[in-house]
Amino acid sequence: MTVCAPRIGRHIVSRMRSTKFISWPGQLLPVTTIWRGSWVYSVHQSARHSSCKSPAAVLELTPLPPTLKQKEAEVVQFDVPSGTAVTVNGWIRTIRKHKKFAFVNITDGSYDKVLQLVFSDPEQMNDLGVGVSLEVNGTIQRRDSVTDPYEILVEKYHILGGVPEEEPYPLQNKYLSQDYLRRELPTIRFRSMSNGVTMRFRSRAVYEISRYFEENEFVQTHPPLITSSDCEGAGEVFTVVSETSASPFFGKNAYLTVSTQLHLEALMMGLSRVWTLSPAFRAEKSITSRHLSEFWMLEAEVAFAHRLEHVMSLVERLLRTTLTRLKESGELQSILSVKNFLEKQKDQVGEGDDKDREITHELVLQRWDGMLQDAPWKRITYKQAIEVLQQAEAEGKVKFETSAEYGDNLKSEHEKWLAAHYASGPIFVTHYPSHLKPFYMLPTPGSDGQTVECFDLLVPGLGELVGGSLREYDYKRLQATIERVGMDLSELEWYVELRKWGSVPHGGFGLGLERLMSYLVGIYNVRDVIAFPRWVDHCVC
Repeated sequence: MTVCAPRIGRHIVSRMRSTKFISWPGQLLPVTTIWRGSWVYSVHQSARHSSCKSPAAVLELTPLPPTLKQKEAEVVQFDVPSGTAVTVNGWIRTIRKHKKFAFVNITDGSYDKVLQLVFSDPEQMNDLGVGVSLEVNGTIQRRDSVTDPYEILVEKYHILGGVPEEEPYPLQNKYLSQDYLRRELPTIRFRSMSNGVTMRFRSRAVYEISRYFEENEFVQTHPPLITSSDCEGAGEVFTVVSETSASPFFGKNAYLTVSTQLHLEALMMGLSRVWTLSPAFRAEKSITSRHLSEFWMLEAEVAFAHRLEHVMSLVERLLRTTLTRLKESGELQSILSVKNFLEKQKDQVGEGDDKDREITHELVLQRWDGMLQDAPWKRITYKQAIEVLQQAEAEGKVKFETSAEYGDNLKSEHEKWLAAHYASGPIFVTHYPSHLKPFYMLPTPGSDGQTVECFDLLVPGLGELVGGSLREYDYKRLQATIERVGMDLSELEWYVELRKWGSVPHGGFGLGLERLMSYLVGIYNVRDVIAFPRWVDHCVC
């Protein structure tokens, strides 16, 4: 195949996806990647159009087999007619046999829908069963449906992977709770509708978060997961040891990170705006629905942030923009569609207890509406929050298991009540007492060190979603704070010395990705929004 390239800037086809550059004698020329149906061509554009005297170099690459989502988009966009030959791949989800026809629904995990295969002879597919993977050759049959624009009349098929005849396929067409899927089917639960939509949503959410940071001049960084210090100072760390060495492998004690914040601050001191999405590890023996021993933490640090509002507004803009784009791209609708389907199975006999049934699609929509409300999210101080909670209890509006007292941490019940009943949506609680927060936070001006410039973002039904603060940027004050709280200054000397060389006011935040995902998708337990959850006494596969 030879392609004569047009002059630069002139599109070969309208579906241009990306442009890179290659070396050409004496100049750099763009390489335009062209998508044409399921085929991809890379066309090297020459500096000027010629009649093939010097044909441009052509690289033809073998495409991946199209996903069912891609195939549907192609059928709709190019109005592919009935009778067109097609090949698709997938796993069988359901089978329905009739006298003259048989119908098989397949999925490949690329989206929340299924593709219907039509067999004109039911006897043709006697060796097929639910869970079998196959490649299908047939012809497209257009349908007068927006949601299901076509089906495939099967001509032949090839089984790629079968299932044992003596064992029932574990993902039958009945209701299976998240708890049951996690405990009994940890490796194939991703074929279920609920886990599939969750993993796809998580992937798209990470993309949109990355996109926001890129648009706002943040540098994505990759801080170390092995560290010599405990960022939070709480002692809930996993120690890294070598089974082949009697002495410390790194020459000193090393731990799995509980937060990359300290290293992010070092990066921020040279790059101004930095962020990361990294695994974090906590050796806490909590078995609540909000905690994991290994999870993913979204963290960002910003130089020249003089006010706490700078960081809170960054968090609010990031989440509002991300949710708006997820909604516009159809991700919210996918979640609601799956929720609706599962709610129809409520009364069916299923497996396992399931608190997710309490989180209906109406509640999920309400959560999104709260995050995207027209008014800015509420802000109150910790002191004001305590007063609100105490007044509510005194007036009989609520009875807490533990009454709110100034100087104590807010309990989960307090956080949820403030967000749901006081704010009716997200709410920032700011300026906590200094003894409740880590050593690195900046004291509130005029408070004599009694409170710090920090915030927690609370949301209804969950509680804390984001934590952030301004950081102490004075060398001597930070030294004094570390000594006062009894931490080993020698282990943090590298961090403290950042303040010696042109320190600047700065701040940042941390967001647990699993908490955000569980809140937006409507999954009760964070263990069900991460692929392979780890918590105390549990490390399956």
